[in-house]
Amino acid sequence: MQKPEDFIVKMVSLSGGELVGRVRLQKIAYLLSQTESPDIPKMNWKYHHFGPYSVDLDNAIDLAKHEKHIVEERRPRKSDGSLYSVFKLNDSAGDGEETDTKQLEKLIWQLKNETSVVLELAATAHWLSEVEKVSDWKREIKLRKTWKADEERLQKALAVLSRLGLPPGEKSTP
Repeated sequence: MQKPEDFIVKMVSLSGGELVGRVRLQKIAYLLSQTESPDIPKMNWKYHHFGPYSVDLDNAIDLAKHEKHIVEERRPRKSDGSLYSVFKLNDSAGDGEETDTKQLEKLIWQLKNETSVVLELAATAHWLSEVEKVSDWKREIKLRKTWKADEERLQKALAVLSRLGLPPGEKSTP
């Protein structure tokens, strides 16, 4: 199992050298951590405004930046000027340990191409269902994320969970 900061570098590397958005990075890491992959480091998670959140992951991002393996650019959104993060692989960063990463790379590419809202809903649905054990997680997610949790986005979130084989989506068969 690799260290969390090495996992961050690997995520950015396997996503083509760039990953847009702190929420996206948090949710991809959370969803991957719920799979049975031995390559994912253990991190502590708690529920926060945008769903599952890990201070361990934030610390790993800071450490990877400090060690100059990744850089974080802050850019203004065109719509309202709010800043968002773009994580890039530093040109001098190595690929780290060589392991079979094709499956992990495929998952990261699938997840990075989802909207951050769909990833947030997928992570939150999983959290409500599996961690908080909310029996009517769909009702609860609509209460917590009223304007985000429309039926179309929820269906996309369940499809994400299904592809990963995570509840409350249906298990995928490899």
